[in-house]
Amino acid sequence: MKSFILLSALVAFVAADSIEYYTTGNDYYDVDAMMKDSTSFKKFVDCYLDVGPCDALTASFKVNANEAIATACRRCNDAQKHLVNRTFWGLKNLHPEYYEKFQKKYDPDNIYFADFEKAVAGY
Repeated sequence: MKSFILLSALVAFVAADSIEYYTTGNDYYDVDAMMKDSTSFKKFVDCYLDVGPCDALTASFKVNANEAIATACRRCNDAQKHLVNRTFWGLKNLHPEYYEKFQKKYDPDNIYFADFEKAVAGY
């Protein structure tokens, strides 16, 4: 009986600590190619900044953006962290004017971005 209780407690602990990762349309999307293609990049940016329509793939990423930023990508899997890291590298280095717009839209009080970017660095 003690073994059963101990096993039940262990299962409950593991279940409580498990993370439900985000679901996206493609965790292995080639962000680098998109950043270099002006048409694809414009569609991506317009979607995220609410100035243009979102295709299904970009919408599948955007739907989690606010929560992911506010929680330092806690529910992102490693592939998603890689996508975010490459996306923000591209925004900062290739399109800095849009990096500022992203930050103002998704973290206007500059509370979350530093921790968010630290969480995905190195992926």
